[in-house]
Amino acid sequence: EFQHLRDSRPGALECANTPETHRGAMARQAHVGLCAVAVVIAAANMSAVVLAESPESPPKVPLPPLPGLRRVIVLARHGNRAPNPQLHTLCPNLAKTVFPSFGVAPAALSRVGMAENWEAGRFLRHRYRDFLPQGSYVYDGTFSFLSERTGRNIVATSSLASGMFPLGTGIEGFKPERPNIVPIATTQGGVDVLLNTAGDGPCREALAKDCEVWDVANEAQFYDKHRELFGVVSEACGGSLEPGTFWWEGQRQDLAWALQAVMDGFTFSANEGLDATIGGRLAESTIRDFHDVVEGMLSEQLFGQRHQITYWSGDFVPTFLGLAHAPLTDPMNKLHVFLTHRELQYAVTHMLGMDISFPGVRRDTLPSGSSVVAEVYDDGVRLYMWAPTRPSREAKARYLEEKRPLTELFSHGTLIPVEATGCPAAQLCPVDRLALTFVQWVSETGTYVKVCNVSMEDKYVAQGDSSFNTVERWVPPEEVKALARQRNLTFSVKEPAGVTESGSSASDPNPRAALRASLALQHSTREDEADIIAKADEASDRDMQQAWHTGAIFVGALALPLAVVVAGWRLKRRARERQEANDSARYVILC
Repeated sequence: EFQHLRDSRPGALECANTPETHRGAMARQAHVGLCAVAVVIAAANMSAVVLAESPESPPKVPLPPLPGLRRVIVLARHGNRAPNPQLHTLCPNLAKTVFPSFGVAPAALSRVGMAENWEAGRFLRHRYRDFLPQGSYVYDGTFSFLSERTGRNIVATSSLASGMFPLGTGIEGFKPERPNIVPIATTQGGVDVLLNTAGDGPCREALAKDCEVWDVANEAQFYDKHRELFGVVSEACGGSLEPGTFWWEGQRQDLAWALQAVMDGFTFSANEGLDATIGGRLAESTIRDFHDVVEGMLSEQLFGQRHQITYWSGDFVPTFLGLAHAPLTDPMNKLHVFLTHRELQYAVTHMLGMDISFPGVRRDTLPSGSSVVAEVYDDGVRLYMWAPTRPSREAKARYLEEKRPLTELFSHGTLIPVEATGCPAAQLCPVDRLALTFVQWVSETGTYVKVCNVSMEDKYVAQGDSSFNTVERWVPPEEVKALARQRNLTFSVKEPAGVTESGSSASDPNPRAALRASLALQHSTREDEADIIAKADEASDRDMQQAWHTGAIFVGALALPLAVVVAGWRLKRRARERQEANDSARYVILC
């Protein structure tokens, strides 16, 4: 209540922050006493209004965790940040006014963003105070923090951890304030299949291709439809938003790239407490219209097709299900925090049928610093969405001007129970139900490995192939078989047309690729493997016999090791192909 009083009536609490003066102790005590009376009276008059009308207010009685909580899984997004550097070119009038006030490099986590992620950690510490061990971070596997490798995500994860483990909870003897320095794991560049598969993993080419197809089909018509709006924004920005004029770091960029940068410039600036209207050149209604148009376009370009949801989610859903499935494989681990960009949150919530709806926020929009929270129990999970407190722009602007700590404006945020496909909100959802939702989805689109044409040989990238077998094991067999009949999937073994015994194809210039593709609908047996090995042995014997009978002893001496090498190579090749068949067999339900 006091927080909202500060936002709504700036003068109501100013006296509580009056600096020490030369007045005596009696005068200071009287001053503080009068302030306290004023605050209590104001709170009594306004508390009901604040709780009833403010969209930022959390529910009066949030659902507490149930008895028997086993684990908490959090998928978080980084908080507010500075706009991207291309804003200097696309909207120089906005860039020159807001970048100096952000105080950080372009695209870096801002002071508001740090406060939002800090509040997320504070919320977790408070809500699960009876479940998680209090005090210092313990190196026993109880806590796990994994960040996508982008700098702002690592800083956001660190800010979240500082909210969970505030000053004074660290070890003694390091620094007087006893900071609690928490280890944070990060993803590996270029091979991320968990937190940023489409942006920093094996699906980058698939994403680029889909965006290019969308641009060819829609970019010109989209610009013409909104030409007048884009012209107003361009004039105020002092830049151009006309397609075909965008170049960055030597590469041509599409319209979506430019519009998103400008939209984020407006959004992040306003959330930081800065003037996003460019000194009044743009009406706030025009900025809202621009935001709605651009966000709709990005949603269509990046997530408009179901297979795009699949490759954006990568291997996260199977990983999440593995962590949530009872009995837990590692009961000691009680908290998993994954922090990344908004795209993964958006993809996962849509795949599982979770509605994104926060008070005071445009529907299907993820506020900066928001989280998906899953409470794991023996009989299922309870799903929530959480968003940080939303102080007014005026309050944040005042704190910036007065150089006061922003954490004073943040408390515990807003927690909202959400439903998933087949699971009502605020109730336990069986993990098998979520697993079936996932299987149903990828049975239509294929797994991200198939959608992005990830080579089965690239095991360091296609790490997700092992998790789907686990998901299939959880789903009730009768439901899987019914799903297979609906999708016309097959479990039978059939030789693909056009593929010879050696694995080559007359029409395909890449016989191994054709063979790998055909193996997706096959299921190997040990008898097949034994037959192949026996044939390879017979072929090796024939090769060695021919070598001994074709020439002199010297030639035979050379042919013998050569034949052994050839036989070993053939055996190794057949074994590798059979292993690929075994690996592919786990996709028989999903492809």
